[in-house]
Amino acid sequence: MFHLEKRRFWSYENKLVTIFFFSIGFVFFDRLAINYLIPFMQEEFTLSNTQIGLIGSALGITWAISGPLGGFLSDRVHNKKAILALFVVLFSVLSLMHGLVASFGMLLVLRMIMGVLEGPITPITQSILAVESSEKRRGFNMGITMNTGNAIFGSFVAPLVIVALANAFDWRTAFYLTIIPGLILAFFIMKSVKTPQKSAMTAISASASSEKVRFRDVIKHRNIWLSIVIFSCFMIYVMSFNIFGPTFLVNFKHFSPGTMSIIMAAFGAGFAIFGMLVPAISDRIGRKPTALIFGFLSIFTPLAVLFIDSVGLMVVMVFLFSSGMGVGALLMSVIPAETVPRQYAGVTVGLVIGIGEVFGGVLNPILSGMAADAWGLTAPLIIGSSASLIAFVFSIFLKETAPVRLAEKNEIDTNAVVTDL
Repeated sequence: MFHLEKRRFWSYENKLVTIFFFSIGFVFFDRLAINYLIPFMQEEFTLSNTQIGLIGSALGITWAISGPLGGFLSDRVHNKKAILALFVVLFSVLSLMHGLVASFGMLLVLRMIMGVLEGPITPITQSILAVESSEKRRGFNMGITMNTGNAIFGSFVAPLVIVALANAFDWRTAFYLTIIPGLILAFFIMKSVKTPQKSAMTAISASASSEKVRFRDVIKHRNIWLSIVIFSCFMIYVMSFNIFGPTFLVNFKHFSPGTMSIIMAAFGAGFAIFGMLVPAISDRIGRKPTALIFGFLSIFTPLAVLFIDSVGLMVVMVFLFSSGMGVGALLMSVIPAETVPRQYAGVTVGLVIGIGEVFGGVLNPILSGMAADAWGLTAPLIIGSSASLIAFVFSIFLKETAPVRLAEKNEIDTNAVVTDL
């Protein structure tokens, strides 16, 4: 019966991936929706580019704090699904309240509270997946939930639906509807997600030491610090493009909001497709070569928007270069989770996300907004492209963690020893 269950499509592993796919997707729908509404909100609130950056930073600063805390909570609390469902319900209620804002100051406060509630969701879901996923599918499972869920809802559905609603009604309307999917997701989390067995949580990843270690020893590992640096640069690239890309296309390129939404949706479509394929490729060829190949392409996404004037060509290039977004899940969850003992997976993933948020989600939007006010809207996009280049350089020094590549290495080493004997 066990083998029959494993062959069924609707296995627990697939069910878990589906639920987390929608959960993370909904988180990023809420997080990124406001970026596509900025062109509509600017007139009502008279927003400068610096204030636009502050809106992104307000959520990023609390996300940076709550991410590691959420990971710590995930590693310590037994009933993970109840905590996860609670956070989903709370941030859904807060998302609805965005439609009631009457001032820029109120919007900043709501974004900060939103970051507190959304930050723990990613490390909790990814730490559960790190345990429940089969080794051959770990990269795929974490990629399709973190990347594809994020992309489809945050970068593809959001610009099309949000802009369409804003054109048909007003920018406040979309926020009122977000309570419905949040409640549905919380129901399925409570109904279907199981708490991982304690024996599984204390298991050791293929690349981690089998010795008992302390967390302060874990964070000294080269891969963890490299993941923090690379993911921080990755976040600078992503947030620069997502926050200032729509405004650049409307205010600098003078495209209509509808055309802007199509270009941004092309980025989201590529993110959705490659966000699933790239981690799956890394399951076969390894994490490091995948990070290098596709991370290099990220450099050219902002440049395509800057230097291409043809809408059709821009859509195609943005779609192709968005394949670099598939590297995000490798840096923030897969590589850290495979580097450390499983009992530290949640807090380690949260730490990588949290520090990445400080640079990409907090400091970068403010500094990019100030740069845009000083030198024009091209500045944030140049900053994003430069950050991708730095991320590519640091990726050269990563140590491989993919089980398939480690198994091959062990086999080669074993054969070498046998030959010597």
